[in-house]
Amino acid sequence: MSKCPYTNFKDKVMKYINFIRTPRKEYGDLPPCPFVGAEVDKGKLMIDKFDPNESTLLDKVKAYDESEYDSALFVQVSEEPLSKFDTVGYQDYINRTMKEHGYGHLKCICFNPNDELDIDGFNPRSHAPYFLINIATREVLDQAHKTLSKTKYYDNMNKKYLKYLHKL
Repeated sequence: MSKCPYTNFKDKVMKYINFIRTPRKEYGDLPPCPFVGAEVDKGKLMIDKFDPNESTLLDKVKAYDESEYDSALFVQVSEEPLSKFDTVGYQDYINRTMKEHGYGHLKCICFNPNDELDIDGFNPRSHAPYFLINIATREVLDQAHKTLSKTKYYDNMNKKYLKYLHKL
């Protein structure tokens, strides 16, 4: 009998968060995820598992929306790994579903370890321990984008990476 890959999922997610909160030259000497560190340090990041056999994603979104957390990171439980081709479509589906159910003020960004987006060979998504669904308010994400636009964060990204980010 094999060990469940979701055992100690929070520990694995925290190791990944520590990895993506570390500054990198590829991101203009900023972390790949510049805001996650402060959220974790303040206890404002909800980390939970989303298992479709146990609940719906909308149940998880509702719990986050009614909480005091600034954002949520859900570990997607899946029998089969999601391919790099599934990421954007699944993300769009989640965003549409949230909007249709009164959560249009929220936005989802998915992080797939099978994604092949890189800057000079560095691909932080490939280090993710699971397929991750990040949910935050559109307002917070828009402000984060505006803040990063004033830095060198995007300078080393190729056109493919920038085009992908505009789909988010």
